[in-house]
Formats: sequence, C-alpha cells, structure tokens
Amino acid sequence: MAGVNDAQAITAWARKYGVSCNVCHVNGYKLTAAGQKFLRGGHQMPGGETGKEANLSDYLAMTAKIRTWGTTTVTHESGKDDVRAAKSSFEMHALSLYSGGPLSNGFSYFSEFYLHENEKKFTASASEANVSDMGDWGRSKLAEAFLQYDYKVNENAGVFGRAGRIMPWLIHLHGGGARLEYARGLPLQSTFGDNPYRPFARQYGVSFGGSYKDLFAEMGVVNGTGKLENAHEVDTDPHKDVYGTLDYTLDSNGSMLGVYYYRGSYPLHFFGKAKGRDLFYQAGLMGNYTFDVTEKHGGALIGMYLFGNNRYRATTAVTEEDHRSATYSLQAQGHLWGDKIGPYFRWEHFDPDKAKTDNETYGPVLGLNWKPFDHGRFVFEYSKYTKRVSQTKRTYDRAGTLEMQYMF
Repeated sequence: MAGVNDAQAITAWARKYGVSCNVCHVNGYKLTAAGQKFLRGGHQMPGGETGKEANLSDYLAMTAKIRTWGTTTVTHESGKDDVRAAKSSFEMHALSLYSGGPLSNGFSYFSEFYLHENEKKFTASASEANVSDMGDWGRSKLAEAFLQYDYKVNENAGVFGRAGRIMPWLIHLHGGGARLEYARGLPLQSTFGDNPYRPFARQYGVSFGGSYKDLFAEMGVVNGTGKLENAHEVDTDPHKDVYGTLDYTLDSNGSMLGVYYYRGSYPLHFFGKAKGRDLFYQAGLMGNYTFDVTEKHGGALIGMYLFGNNRYRATTAVTEEDHRSATYSLQAQGHLWGDKIGPYFRWEHFDPDKAKTDNETYGPVLGLNWKPFDHGRFVFEYSKYTKRVSQTKRTYDRAGTLEMQYMF
C-alpha cells in the first residue's frame, strides 16, 4: 500500500486508508511486516472500517507498462562458426486493472486483470491477422482472482481460506509478485521437460491456513498443470496438486525466512507426448534480510534454494526415468533516498538434471529501479545467461530492458 501521492503499489488502497507508503513498502514493491499482514489479511488494515459504504475508487486502480528491449543470442558449438541472432523492439506491453479489498463479515477479494498484454495467442500459422495488435497478437488475461475469508481468533492469531486463481503467499513475497526487479528469477520461472509447472504460476484452487503473531502457515490444493490450467477440463484429469508453506517474519522491515513444498502429478501424454504421468515434487528455502543504514538509505539480501524430483515412464519404456533438479538465486539490492533509487544485482543458477554435467543455465542480472514521479517508476535490467546444451555446445543470452510504468 502507498501514500496518497504514491503509485508504486495499489493506489486504490492508498485512497482508502491515506497512510504513508513507508507503512507497507520498502523501496517500491517490497513489503514491510505491516505490508505482509495487510496483503495476507484480506487487503485491509487491522481494525479498519468494515461498515463504511463502498467507494469504487477505494477498490480499483489501473496500471500500464511501456517497454523497449533488445536481446542477443550467440550459439557456440565446437568446430562450427558462432551463430548470432538479435532482436529489439518498442512495445506498449500491458494495460491492466487491480481491484480488491474488504467486503463484509470477514470476506474480502482481490483480482488482477489484463485488458491488454503484448503476448501472442496460439495460432497455427503466421499472417497479418495474428502477428499484429490488430489481430490475435495482443491478449486479455486474468492474472489472479480470489475470494477470501478471514477469522480473527484473538489479538495474536487468525485463520483464513480463499478460492480462485491463487499463488502461494510465500512465493508472492519472494519475487512472484512483490519485487523491486523487473523480471522474476530463474528459480521461479524454470520448468523441467514437458512439465509446465513453475513455482510462481497462479493456479485454480483453494488454500487455507493461519497465523500466530509473526508465524504464518498455508496449505493449498490446486488443479496443477502450471500454465496449462484448463488441461483438467480438456483432458478429464482428476488429479490435484498440493502445496504447503511455513514462514516467520523476523522484524518490522519484513525480513523473513520460509520453507516451501509442492507435490504434483502432470499428464505428460497431454498434447500427444509419448510419455506417462510425471510424479514430481519441489521443496526448499527462501528468505530475505531487509535493513536500514540511515533514515533514508538501506537495502536487502534476498535468496532462495529449491530442489526437486521428476519421475515418469515413456509409453514404450520398461524402466522409470528419475530426474533430480536444483536451482538457486541470490540478490542484493539497495534502497536509496527512500524509495527513489533501487539498484540490484542477482546471480542465478538452474540445473534441471543433476545427473548430467552439461545442462545448466546460469548468469548475472543487474538492474536499477528509479522513481522520477509519484505515480510510477522506471526500471532498467540487463541479464547475461549461459546455457550448457552439451559438452560441445553452449548458448549465451544477453538481454536489456527498460520498462516505464504508471499507476493511478
């Protein structure tokens, strides 16, 4: 949440409560302990008014993202000349609506809806109709939406339940949602083989849990299938995935340590793959230490380590394949002149199969978040990833992106 003139966060809640941005945020999107409780407690301040007549401006905000970017991919293979491919573009990437807040009798809601996003819809062939914003290139998208119920047991404890399209709260607080940087890190975006599961993916399902003082627990039951949420409806797959998280907030700045566990089952034969069901899990640790150096300057150290296992059998195979993965990221970021400047550096590593020696992706990410006006931000990010394809082949991906965002 932010102050009345601050739009780094959801401006509707600023209008509703009219408090300083420092109550809930540290340099942009990163949340303090108060912000974490606000987010996970139905998007309402403790003791806030619940009988107040609803005002649309207190529940609705709009944001836009404008980008320019360039990428270069170099493929190096022993005995061959390097192959270089470059792209660059300007784009009006997205226009979206945020809406949420308390309803009554313990109920609240949240939704994030993209009116337009510069991402291609699925088409079988390229034509003017499907490679243009005037055709099928731009899409609308429901990013997140849920109905939540909270019950306060006493001053220190409470329980909740929610249903809709959800993301684990612990993932949200460590790069899935609330983050300073432009792009989510490799640990949150990486997939294994034909399984579309990604830790940050919002999924259809329910979750429930509770809190006691600064301890928070959540358990969820979701459709699974990662970004292919409707595979259950198309493929009549009754299996459900489960996840669990436990975290503890260490101080008022929002420093936190948490554990994450996800167990799922994905039908690899979906889309005609000649493979059976992938039984998989992922678990690990994530946390952050956020500190103040002076009244106006500080920073944070953020990290996560996840490991997993995927087991499946090809339809013609006798033995089961067993793949073990590991991924981590470490980020240092500065909070300078309040929320005006936020430099950051991150190192990332993803190993999809630890039994193989040449299949990792790794590299640095460097960025700068700048807030030149009250209702938005600019963020520049540069990344340089190395991907080992085999003992004799590697790819080098370099990307630079400038994103300009406003919200009101």
